Amino acid sequence: MLEDQHLLKQLRAADPDALQRIYEKYLDDLLAIAVSLLSDVHAAEDCLHDVFVKLVSDTKGIKVRFNLKGYLICCVANRARDYLRQRARKPEGLSAESGNHVEVNNPVTRLIEDEEAAKLFNAITQLPYEQREIFVLHVRGGMRFPRIADFLGISVNTVRSRYRYAIEKLQALLQRKNDYEI
Repeated sequence: MLEDQHLLKQLRAADPDALQRIYEKYLDDLLAIAVSLLSDVHAAEDCLHDVFVKLVSDTKGIKVRFNLKGYLICCVANRARDYLRQRARKPEGLSAESGNHVEVNNPVTRLIEDEEAAKLFNAITQLPYEQREIFVLHVRGGMRFPRIADFLGISVNTVRSRYRYAIEKLQALLQRKNDYEI
């Protein structure tokens, strides 16, 4: 946390090394979250790129309330939500990103290579976005329910129920896949 405050101070002072260190420190976590939310590696990379461009272009406007990692996770989640809204407005045939799903040689894919992790990842992508977002922010982002509720502007009870529904749906999806394999 102290290191993050120091990095932010350097970033605001236009130190190019600060952005690089922030990027390297949080890249894996943020990319995994973006991929989980968008189910599309290329869109997730674009999302992350947009977040860091915004970060460096508006260093004075950075309002870190709790910690830098939490702030960046919220930025990624917001950008992912914007991306999904934009994609929903485009006709499917015109979408440049359509069909660009997880590739074999991608670094994120290497993280989910084993069979059980791949099944879980696939099941997560099948969750409704509202449930997936809360599940990913809580499990992968390490955010607590009150923080997620504050971030999304919904009640803690709504967050808890969406999380519970996500868990129940994941269990059903994973059980169904295991039943087919027997």
